[in-house]
Amino acid sequence: MTEFTVDLHNYPEGGSVFRRTAVRGIIERQGKYLLVREKYGDYKFPGGGAEPGETLEETLAREIQEETGYPMKPGSAIKWGVVTERRKGQKADIMVMESHYFFCQVEGPAAKQKLDEYEEEHGFCPVWAALPEALEQNRRAEKEQAELCARGESPIPWVTRDRMVIERLLKDGGQP
Repeated sequence: MTEFTVDLHNYPEGGSVFRRTAVRGIIERQGKYLLVREKYGDYKFPGGGAEPGETLEETLAREIQEETGYPMKPGSAIKWGVVTERRKGQKADIMVMESHYFFCQVEGPAAKQKLDEYEEEHGFCPVWAALPEALEQNRRAEKEQAELCARGESPIPWVTRDRMVIERLLKDGGQP
């Protein structure tokens, strides 16, 4: 299983900590991956936070459906890895989030997305894209975000995380 940490170092040392568990889907079809593109041009894997009482697979199915409109094929989830993030939080000084990544499949036609308010603000749009294209866009977005951080603004949190995941998938051949 793949494991790594993303630490943005943009939080006060010794501050209060909020912990979150999330899931992300790695969905490949004919050499392209189902990703969520946002209005700034970067890509993320569909997924999000677990609700109380949900299993990781239940969260994965719900989040993929909400963000992309596609239903996840039952029983298709295969654990790939975990990314632990440390960054400035909103509910506490520091957010520590464990994102569990699964290879999985979707089926049927896509329905309408069910986006949260912030997802709508970011213009979440499901797309099938090649990993090298997504990597190039996320590297560009990451450079732009370094400028935001230098001005004291908060970066988009998933750009670095999913850039690292895309790099690892490309290195490993993009298969479970």
